[in-house]
Parts: sequence; C-alpha cells; structure tokens
Amino acid sequence: MKREPRPLGRAILSYMFLIGLMMFGLFPAIWMFITSIKPMNENFTIPPRITVQQPTLMNYHKVLFESGIPRAFLNSIVVTCSATLITLVIAILAGYGFSRFRFRGAKKLSSGLLYGQMMPGVVIIMPIYMTFSKIGIIDSYLGLIIANVALTIPMSVIMLTSFFKTVPRELEEAAKIDGTTTIGALFRIILPVSSPGLIAVSVYAFLHIWEEFLFALNLSNSDTVRTLPIGITHFSGEFVVDWGAMMGASVLVSVPVLIIFLLCSKYFVQGLSDGSVKG
Repeated sequence: MKREPRPLGRAILSYMFLIGLMMFGLFPAIWMFITSIKPMNENFTIPPRITVQQPTLMNYHKVLFESGIPRAFLNSIVVTCSATLITLVIAILAGYGFSRFRFRGAKKLSSGLLYGQMMPGVVIIMPIYMTFSKIGIIDSYLGLIIANVALTIPMSVIMLTSFFKTVPRELEEAAKIDGTTTIGALFRIILPVSSPGLIAVSVYAFLHIWEEFLFALNLSNSDTVRTLPIGITHFSGEFVVDWGAMMGASVLVSVPVLIIFLLCSKYFVQGLSDGSVKG
C-alpha cells in the first residue's frame, strides 16, 4: 500500500517552523559571539545592532591575558573532572546494587535519591556551608568537589540503575560460572556493555558541575579556587559592565561544553533512551 505524499504546503510550514525554532535556540549564542567581537563603543549603541562595523579580538586578549579567567578555567577543570569521576564511581556501585540485589530499605533509599534530586540547591546551601566551615574546607577544591558530588549523585544513580536493569542477568551468570566474582562480572561484563549509559552519566555530571554557580559562589572566597561561572561575573562592576569581555569569556567557557556534547551526543541520547526502558 503506497503512502500518500505529504501536501507541499504542510511540508513548507513544517520546515519553516523547524527553522524558526532552530534560529530561536541559536540566537543567544550568535548574539554572544557577535558581542564578543565588538569594540566597547558598538556594544553601547542604542538601539543594539547585530552587525559589527569594526570587529576586534581585544576582548579575547583582555580575557586571556588581563583577567583571572585562565586560573578560573584551571579551577573548573580540576573541580569538574574530579567530581565527575567520583560521581561515576559511586553511581556505578550504587546503581549496580540497586539493580541486582534486594535488601531491606532499598525502596526508601531509592525514594530518598529521588527527593534529593528534587531538592533545590538554595535549600541545602546553608547547612552545607555551616558544616564545611566547621571542618575547615571552605574555599578549597575539596569543598567544591564534595558539594558538586552531592548534587550529581542522585540523578546519576537513578540513571545507571535503570540502565543496568536492561542488561540481561544471563551475562553475569555465565561469567560467574566461569569463576568470575560479582565485582569481576561488573567490571568485565556489565560496564563494557553499559558504555552508553556511562557516557550519558558522565556528560550529565560534567555539564551540571561545569556550569554550577550557587555552590561556587558561596563556598569559594579567593581566585585560587573560584571557578569560571564566578570568574565571568568579575567583568560586571558597580556602575558599568564590560559586555565585550564578559561575552568573550562566555564563548571560551562554552567551547569545552560544545566539544564534549558534539563528541558524545550520540551516546548520550542512546544512554538516556536505553536507560528509560525499564525501572
């Protein structure tokens, strides 16, 4: 039975809608880049113009050589990579336990993870600050890493639990018959099969930690620890905002995220879709 061809008018409207939606989503990024290459006098023209009369890279020179952004970039790399790795290790072990073993309190713990994911950061920032202040880890990498791990663990465990449930138990049983332990079956059998889920969790944790602002603002006091979201705010003064430098810094901050997402988007979507089949 032949499919009836889609009416030309409907197809044109569909493409126009999709193009308009794409432009709506890309416009902030386009405007950010255009602002970053404008000289200061053009950034303050009224009304604002999307065209650039005299493109310049001075804003990027100011960001890279006359500000604390390079140090903030290093801080973000240290905090984000460390917290992502710790999140992944804990989520693997916890997700495997929830998906393969029955134990008392499992449902309550799962519900607790869900509530933890729903809890806004502004509610827990005060007790976290008071606790970290008493043990002396305010304004340190350790404090930021622990705080970010606490934010990413709930959703990461939920994602990996759902994904591990889709892996057939027969694979583990066959490995155990050959003499492999439970931990050995996890690392030799389950994890290689679950690579899309692991990549999905890693990308989720990385993006969430990279752009985290609230904890970085309250748990860091010096430039030796402050991350990029806080470093960008230094271009905003009491009476004037250096929009060109701020947008240049924003472009540089967006580049690692864009590269990682472009490289891992296929596996990220696959991991999310596969992990939603069960659980």
